[in-house]
Amino acid sequence: MTEVPEHLLARSRARRAALSGEAVDAPAPAAEASSAPVPTSQETAPAATTAAAAPAAVTPAAVEPTPPWVEAASRRRKIPFWAVPVLALLPFWAVLYALTLDPPTPKDSPIALGDEVYANKGCSGCHGAGGGGNGNIPALIGDTAVTKVWPTPAKQVAWIALGSEGWKKAGETTMENGLAVKGGMPSFKAALDPEEIMAVTLHERLLNGEAFDAELWSKDFAATVEEYLPEQAAEYEKVLEEWTAQPPV
Repeated sequence: MTEVPEHLLARSRARRAALSGEAVDAPAPAAEASSAPVPTSQETAPAATTAAAAPAAVTPAAVEPTPPWVEAASRRRKIPFWAVPVLALLPFWAVLYALTLDPPTPKDSPIALGDEVYANKGCSGCHGAGGGGNGNIPALIGDTAVTKVWPTPAKQVAWIALGSEGWKKAGETTMENGLAVKGGMPSFKAALDPEEIMAVTLHERLLNGEAFDAELWSKDFAATVEEYLPEQAAEYEKVLEEWTAQPPV
């Protein structure tokens, strides 16, 4: 059996009513709509419970990168605990060490001048750089040390200035310690001035460990230079006066 659509039935009723003059009855509500099941609270509860039980998704916090200078500092080796007091005491030890050092020799001092004259004016070439002698030329240290041959510095000054031939011309046949003059010592009177001759004399005596002694140098000094070196005696005496006022060190 064929089912007639509802709208066709409604149109048919309306047409009949129009022909007969009767009122049109309102259509009954669809049975399907009234018969639709209504969900109860018990049926919806599991779904709500399931939704509530599901935990919310947690977004992990972003990790900030470590700055390179912080990372470098963490890898850097730490200073040992004992290094701090050592570093703190370094200035103290530096001052203490400096105080124990000998003061440097001034370039214009008699000692520096004597070193230069001995090294560069012909002395070291004959007697050796350290005064140890050279072949037949006697040493200035040891058994033939100048401090033994010439106990008085003034006589050694005259010997260096005059040389062996000049010493003989002055009427001397022996050196101060009594050894005979054999010759070979050149005269430095013309090559060196009085200050240089006295400085190299000081140098040769320092090679033997004898420091400058104003009293020893003053012994017969004026009389000796006036006898053997009269033309320059005043210059020699002036140099000794300066050394006595400010001793060579």
